Amino acid sequence: MATTDNDIVDQTLSEKVLEKGRKSPFLIASLISLVGICGYGAYGFKKRKTSAQLYLLNLRVAAQGTAIACLTIGMGYHMIKKHILHDENEP
Repeated sequence: MATTDNDIVDQTLSEKVLEKGRKSPFLIASLISLVGICGYGAYGFKKRKTSAQLYLLNLRVAAQGTAIACLTIGMGYHMIKKHILHDENEP
């Protein structure tokens, strides 16, 4: 199949993120939570009262827990949308 110049669409990074956000809103939620945890980690690391190893271990556990929570909620959302609400547009 030959491609023409009209078939090629250049998208900016923001357009790609918006398109992904429409298809999978929990991806955006997980990215926002990642930024929040990194911000909290940077602030808390400066103000910490525990050892660095213990603080970074706790921060890693919090980040992994947030990632698992976003994946679980997103999977539940898609299962409800597909099987209970019977959305035919869902693949």
